[in-house]
Amino acid sequence: MAAEIPPHALEQTAPRFDLNRVETPAYVVDLELLRQNLEKLAMVQRESGCKVLLALKGFSMFSTFGLVRQYLSGCCASGLHEALLAHEEFGKEVHVYAPAFKDEEMRQIIPIAHHISFNSPRQWHKFRPMIEAAKARGHAPSPGLRVNPEHSEVEVSLYDPCSPGCRLGTRDEALEGEDLSGLEGLHFHALCEQNSDTLERVVGAVEKRFPKFLEQVKWVNMGGGHHITRNNYDVDRLIKLIQGFKQRWGKEVYLEPGEAIALNTGYLVASVLDMVGEKKRSTVAISTADSTIKNHGQGSTHSFRYRTAADSVGAARALIECLENAPGRTDSADAAQRINSETESLLGWAQKSGWLIEHTALARYTEKSTELEGASEHDVYLDNEAGRVLKLTKPPNFGARGEAKAYLGNVLACRLLLGVDWRLEGVVTAPDGLRILTSQGFIQGERASDTQIESWFAALGFLKVRENTYQNSDGISVADARPDNIFRDAKGTLFPFDVHVLGVTFASLFDESEALESDPLPTAILDTSATAHMPDTLEMPYRAHIIGADFPGVLPHTYRLGGMTCLAGDIINDYSFAEPLQIGQKLVFTDMAHYTMVKTTTFNGVPHPDIDTYDPETDELRVVKRFGYEDFKRKLS
Repeated sequence: MAAEIPPHALEQTAPRFDLNRVETPAYVVDLELLRQNLEKLAMVQRESGCKVLLALKGFSMFSTFGLVRQYLSGCCASGLHEALLAHEEFGKEVHVYAPAFKDEEMRQIIPIAHHISFNSPRQWHKFRPMIEAAKARGHAPSPGLRVNPEHSEVEVSLYDPCSPGCRLGTRDEALEGEDLSGLEGLHFHALCEQNSDTLERVVGAVEKRFPKFLEQVKWVNMGGGHHITRNNYDVDRLIKLIQGFKQRWGKEVYLEPGEAIALNTGYLVASVLDMVGEKKRSTVAISTADSTIKNHGQGSTHSFRYRTAADSVGAARALIECLENAPGRTDSADAAQRINSETESLLGWAQKSGWLIEHTALARYTEKSTELEGASEHDVYLDNEAGRVLKLTKPPNFGARGEAKAYLGNVLACRLLLGVDWRLEGVVTAPDGLRILTSQGFIQGERASDTQIESWFAALGFLKVRENTYQNSDGISVADARPDNIFRDAKGTLFPFDVHVLGVTFASLFDESEALESDPLPTAILDTSATAHMPDTLEMPYRAHIIGADFPGVLPHTYRLGGMTCLAGDIINDYSFAEPLQIGQKLVFTDMAHYTMVKTTTFNGVPHPDIDTYDPETDELRVVKRFGYEDFKRKLS
């Protein structure tokens, strides 16, 4: 699952209400956060001279319209029902666009709309008589045409309104020879969660492709996709852009953001109902009380557990990426600079993630273990109770290759390519420097022979290229594959335990699905659903942010979060937590106001989440709407 968290989702603050007051599942919109967004949008209107409309396709929570209408000029609708909602509940300007209209729809839209944008000249010609007849009777919406500027900077094709062959809007070559008389507006939409510099380039494309049409019209609608309320959005640039456009063309300008209205204002609160796929983990107590170990990352104590393969792989990946981006790390750095940079990065990551282990606590535990010969790179202990071998790197270097990143890469490569049960267990503080702790399964056996080793590697697709070195067709080599480093058990199975994989890229190791396939994650079943309640996590896809959670392997306990439906792929994503999840525990997803409630379904008859509001001024948590069986039934017949 490679989807990333949208950066803006990390900007949202934790809920200011008591989670115990929320009956789950529930969408909860913080009215003060919503007001802050509206104030910024109102400032854009005021400073630029444009009008900002609420795009109902992104946010249709009409219980908040009393607040929203205080700041915005109206709504834009994507069809009849949204237009009726805007007319009945918002009470200001109503702008309507759809790829095509039916006659009956148009008869209902014309009396309530202020602007109608048609997708093609054919649609305009079809409905022009109806609009002109309404105008003669005293009221008619101002007609416009949506154009396609053919300027695409949207990365996800599903959301790209200017992708090749897109049905949305008319291209400039299609306007040649067309009768455009009577049209009063030009409408374009080319953005998705983008900044004002992108809009600037889109406007340039529109001016280049449609200069004659721009001269004709009275208004220009610049569509949606403007992430105006995001922290790093360049609002000053937007204001100057609109001011400059109005000065050049003298037109009324409209913006119709949907997501920006409710960005980072809502939460989806869900509860853990069940846990499946849990595995018992061997537990080793390593403290003065033989039961706890200090966890610097969380400032608390808890039982030390050997990590699962999935947690270990996730943590190794996260740590490698951290080391890749270590401050001051350069290829030209000398040994002292490298060691200092790696040490700072290792310590910072381990403190944040909860993978930091006190040297004294580990030393107390290893007093009960058998110390094995560890050469110059490791201190090695046999944990007789758990049946695992603990390996501690010796400072200042990390293993035979010296660098922590290379050492961890070898741990991953040995596990994923050769099946070695080699796991990252943590980062250990020691008087002589920082150490990396790994473990391997203990093998009772004898050294394998050269012939046995060569035969075993051949079965894996590796051919011998020189003494103790094997290589496959992808150019990946395994070095130091000598009898001292490969054991054979009583069944004849070979177990490498100290070999070196060369020529493999970190990117090829970062295949999360492959890494977790052999050791599936435990799955927490929530009372919500990806497919029914947050479908963009599957469609876009994107990674929803959960307060207090992180990427897999970063924090000590990693889970897959699953939904309530029978769809096998109803998986929200994989997350790690500082403490094990508990049945009944509530999880808080951020940025769940826009494109959530408007896209939900009742697939499988799964109950729709409540819709709540929270007002920090009064501390009122109000259930605006609770859905039940009748809501499900009314959708069907």
